Amino acid sequence: MKKRVKTDSALLSFVIIMTGILFTFRNLYSRGAFLDDSFDFIGFIVLLSGVLLRMSARGHKKAHSKKSEKLVMSGPYTLVRNPMYLGSFLMGAGFILMVWPWWGLPFFALLFYARFQRQVVKEEKYLGKLAGKEYEQYCNKVNRIFPSLDQLKRIKIRTVVNMREAWSTKEKRGLWSWPLLAVLLESFQEKLIFEETFFSQTVLIFCAAGVVFAFVFWLAYRKDQNDAPVSPQP
Repeated sequence: MKKRVKTDSALLSFVIIMTGILFTFRNLYSRGAFLDDSFDFIGFIVLLSGVLLRMSARGHKKAHSKKSEKLVMSGPYTLVRNPMYLGSFLMGAGFILMVWPWWGLPFFALLFYARFQRQVVKEEKYLGKLAGKEYEQYCNKVNRIFPSLDQLKRIKIRTVVNMREAWSTKEKRGLWSWPLLAVLLESFQEKLIFEETFFSQTVLIFCAAGVVFAFVFWLAYRKDQNDAPVSPQP
């Protein structure tokens, strides 16, 4: 087993164990149903954003880079230099908002930084040697993992997400597997914190969040299409 896989497996095991431990301390969680439901709603949208970004990044790289020999700087790679890592962070943050106390988010961010910072730097050194000046210029324009506010304002959804490419990879399985895990963990949390499970309500909240996410995404996607310049007729 590769060292990176061992490390990730250990971190995943640590997070799962910590989740179980935190569930035993009821006072750490908000006992208000409205606040808990609100964090579930927001967390699920963040989770879906991460899944979609990972789908898009992997699909775009698959379509534009033959065996990683060509440097990819288009599509989701115009948003950040490492969209796969950003997608992973968003997925983790979504789960934290749903099943951890909300103040656990900074701790997750620190854990994420400690895990991936050295790896990202190592990968970027390799790409710098591979692409030279071209990659240096790219790094000066695009942030490493988290986009700037200016970048978010200027980015077009159609530039970041190509639906045909996104659906071409196994990452699309995350659209059902991660939500299923979220429902199971949330139900388990409710059983321990509130001493009863509101399964139907949890599914309803997640479905509502999914509908809102899909509708907002569709509006942004449609707006980008309408804003696209029309090619002059010959």
